[in-house]
Amino acid sequence: MPKPITLLVAAGCLSLAWSLAGPALAGDAKGLTLTTARAMDSDKDGKISEAEFFTQSEDAELWAELDANGDGVLDAEEQRQAIQVQPVTVN
Repeated sequence: MPKPITLLVAAGCLSLAWSLAGPALAGDAKGLTLTTARAMDSDKDGKISEAEFFTQSEDAELWAELDANGDGVLDAEEQRQAIQVQPVTVN
């Protein structure tokens, strides 16, 4: 019998997928996916400004949590911390 394979899948931890993908995809978890972060970065400068964030979300509480240093921008480190890698086992 083959052994299960564990894959690492980018999943949300502070949910940006929550309001963009809706409850069916995000469940109760809050998370920022790599795809969502890239989509939010409309000027492609590698940062997500508060204005860019609120074009796709209305979650002010989440913004405050994600913008850890309160500078009004999600830099690469804040985005990295918001994206959680969760193992998924495939049989």
